[in-house]
Amino acid sequence: MTSSPQPASSASPGMGFKLAYGSGAIIDGMTSAALTYFLLFYLTTVCGLSGTLAGTALLIGLLVDGVADPVIGLLSDNTRSRHGRRFPYILGSTLPIAILFGLLFSIPQGISGTALLLYAGVCAMALRIALSAFALPFIAVGAEVTNDYVQRSSIVTWRICFGMVGTFLAIGLGLGVFMSGKDGLLDRDAYVPFAWSCAVVIVVAGLAAAFATRSVLPRLHQVKPVEGPVLRRFVRELGEVFRNRSFVILFGAVLVFFVAQGAAGALALYGNRYFWNLPASAVQLVLIGATLGPIIGAPLTALLSKVTEKKTLTIINFLVFIVSQAWAPLARIAGILEGPESLLVGILLVNSMIGGAALVGVAIGAQSMMADATDEHEHRFGVRREALFFSGLTLAVKAASGLGGFVAGVALDVIRFPSAAASAGGDLQLAPEVFRNLGLISGPLPAVITLIAPIILVGYTLSRTRHAAILKDLSARQ
Repeated sequence: MTSSPQPASSASPGMGFKLAYGSGAIIDGMTSAALTYFLLFYLTTVCGLSGTLAGTALLIGLLVDGVADPVIGLLSDNTRSRHGRRFPYILGSTLPIAILFGLLFSIPQGISGTALLLYAGVCAMALRIALSAFALPFIAVGAEVTNDYVQRSSIVTWRICFGMVGTFLAIGLGLGVFMSGKDGLLDRDAYVPFAWSCAVVIVVAGLAAAFATRSVLPRLHQVKPVEGPVLRRFVRELGEVFRNRSFVILFGAVLVFFVAQGAAGALALYGNRYFWNLPASAVQLVLIGATLGPIIGAPLTALLSKVTEKKTLTIINFLVFIVSQAWAPLARIAGILEGPESLLVGILLVNSMIGGAALVGVAIGAQSMMADATDEHEHRFGVRREALFFSGLTLAVKAASGLGGFVAGVALDVIRFPSAAASAGGDLQLAPEVFRNLGLISGPLPAVITLIAPIILVGYTLSRTRHAAILKDLSARQ
């Protein structure tokens, strides 16, 4: 396969495109927040599935999706149509995402045991595949529409900001609207209107992103037909991607990060409710704090990226995030962080905002570096693999709710968390060792795992200067 870049790709695509295109990230933010924060709690404490079984259902879906992601990336990269390579997938997957999301959080009352496991597993697996069909072409558009080093960071920043809007909407609709009643998170009926309200938002955001993509078709790369069996091409192209050192390093770093944070996210409701003993309104405030942090973090990262190497800035953000995640639970276990509820909520809110600001810096850096790596790949192999590259990122993100959810579910069973007693409602008094271990698995443990990610990222060598030289050579070739 060969691609033919358009001259306009070196210029800014304009604010109108960034807003319409970026709104598609609401889908990623909304579904990721719901699957990470609510799904494990919903399946175990609300629907009665054991932590290990619920985690197994999420893990099985992840394993299937692990094969589907690179296949979808390959198909999108090689699609030839009058609507381009990306638009048909973005448009066609929007409605299935909305429907599957609604079904996943609308499990009928009479389903339990094996039937519940199968229902949740199939819905989660199908949802992840539909998300891949949307997200891979969607993210690839951002890498294709401009070759400029700084403009790519700008597009990623807008995409991340809209993703945070989606996270904010999911948490706000969940904890602030539908689960704000007397039974709160334990009200099974509240999850149904929550799910279908999110589904409506998903459809609107998906359509906006699809038609924004259609508006820039002349700027996107075109492909020539490729001959040979599909399976052989798939194996060859996948092997080719993993021969790219920059991709392997980025993939390894984000995979470790998202698995660790998937476990942390799945345990967030448990930690806030039963370790910090916060009411639903305070839990909502703390979780929303993570979505407010990017209001500071995104523009600060965009500004610093103009004068700082992306790798350096991303590593710094990693370290800030790790400290913010680990210190508070350790301080409470040590008896240092005590006081009235209002003081604890204030401290946790500020800490959550700091973590959110660092998190958006990590996300912007990783996605922008991945886009630069596609130019390096074209320089080395003569072909572009945007969607196949970003299948690594989407696989890592979904590992947050798959493998991360499995780790969280098993961890709850290992520390003997009383899920049955929690589902009965009322005040739950944890044994001292369970209380301590819940704090450890919901904060310090994911932070320690996350520390592996910046260590891996040290090996990334694609600098601003080297990227500029690559673009100059590619321009000379064309």
